[in-house]
Amino acid sequence: MEFKANNYNRAEIMKIIREWTELTQKDFAHRIGKSKMTVQAYERDLSSYNIDTLLEIAKEFNIEITMRKKNK
Repeated sequence: MEFKANNYNRAEIMKIIREWTELTQKDFAHRIGKSKMTVQAYERDLSSYNIDTLLEIAKEFNIEITMRKKNK
């Protein structure tokens, strides 16, 4: 499964990733070493996550992050 991240905001991206894992917010948070409240804040766009967090999540759940330069 894949999606074009450019079409989503950071909260939606986090929610999509978590939903791919088929884990609850609580279980997802535990796996990434965060609190359930932190994951909720990410998904509600009340808190920002950085690229390091995103890369750690990708590694934990075997998710590939690809960046491609668009042609003009």
